[in-house]
Amino acid sequence: MLRGLLVCLLWLASLAEARQQQAEDQEAIAQRAVEAERRGDFATAVSAFKQLITSGADNPELRSNLGIAYFQLHDYEQAMRQFHLVLSKNAGSVPANLFSGLCLLKLQRPKDALPFLKNADRAQPGNPNILIAMAQADVAANHLTEASSLFERAAHLDGKDAEAWYGLGITDRALAEQGLKATGGAAQQNAQALMDKANAAIAKAVQLDPDSTSAHMLMGETFRIAERYDEAVQEYQSATQAKPNFAPAWAGLAVAYSASGNDEQALQAATRALALDPNDAPTNVLIGATFLRQSDYVKAKEYAHRALELQPDLSSVHVVLAKIDLKEDRPDKALPELKAAVKDDLDGSTYYLLATTLRRLGRESEAAAAMQKYKQLHAAHVGPAVGNSLLR
Repeated sequence: MLRGLLVCLLWLASLAEARQQQAEDQEAIAQRAVEAERRGDFATAVSAFKQLITSGADNPELRSNLGIAYFQLHDYEQAMRQFHLVLSKNAGSVPANLFSGLCLLKLQRPKDALPFLKNADRAQPGNPNILIAMAQADVAANHLTEASSLFERAAHLDGKDAEAWYGLGITDRALAEQGLKATGGAAQQNAQALMDKANAAIAKAVQLDPDSTSAHMLMGETFRIAERYDEAVQEYQSATQAKPNFAPAWAGLAVAYSASGNDEQALQAATRALALDPNDAPTNVLIGATFLRQSDYVKAKEYAHRALELQPDLSSVHVVLAKIDLKEDRPDKALPELKAAVKDDLDGSTYYLLATTLRRLGRESEAAAAMQKYKQLHAAHVGPAVGNSLLR
């Protein structure tokens, strides 16, 4: 009996030691993730957070951190997966609701973004960052009056927020320009008063931040989502002029040019962005997609494979590689690329490509299933998906 008790005690001591070692290992991994985020190495942060989850340290806070790291890598579909897991356990989570809304904004789905942003606002009223995100969604949905009100609330809550003042100025200016076209003295008088208010708000933003880079970036993205590409280009150009070595401004300019169909300018801006930040996977994808449209498959592959090395989970790069394979009459090679991409398909376009590829391979029953999925997603989709704006 004593011998059995001794064995039991030794086993318990061994188990406690193993748990202590596991806790120490997890703490070291968590520290590595935090340090990676601080220095902007979000790929390493993602890897560390995933390692923590695999080790058994799974919890909503960890999933939120993983989602934010994916967000910083521009992998918005993967980020959404993490935030949905958080919201399934805590529907009122402010970070999960806010970043779900921001992801959907990035994916050019402003109407879908608003419910999440409103949830975040209800849980944490008076947060200027949430109000600005809601205003972005309203501008993108062409609700300028609502956007102006939200920017104004944010500006008065934090009087030193240049983004809020600049957003207020830009939206009020757009409303004033609409009013100035109206006939009638009273309407034009009101519009002129609104224009004066808009100019004062923009002047305030410039006073707070003479470069206003972040404000130009905010409005550039907002106009791009709203498909007002000329205005988006102007804002991104202003950001590049204020900070010529700021890679995200050049990348944003490239996306705006690409979405407007100006491939030549898009390539120039994207090349400048990559010169400043060669490890930006989405910009490599954009250049690859541009060369694909120009039938330069050698260069398209070069940039697509570079993006794949940087961010293997990025669905848009798998779509580019699949399209290259299809152009070169290799549907069997395209198939695994499309299967890797469909998990993040939002509007059905990837499933459509998968269906047509399966049909070319004579796999009719699988093709029919993929086509059915395409029809479901296409019918439910609201607004264009970000990946396909680059792969038109």
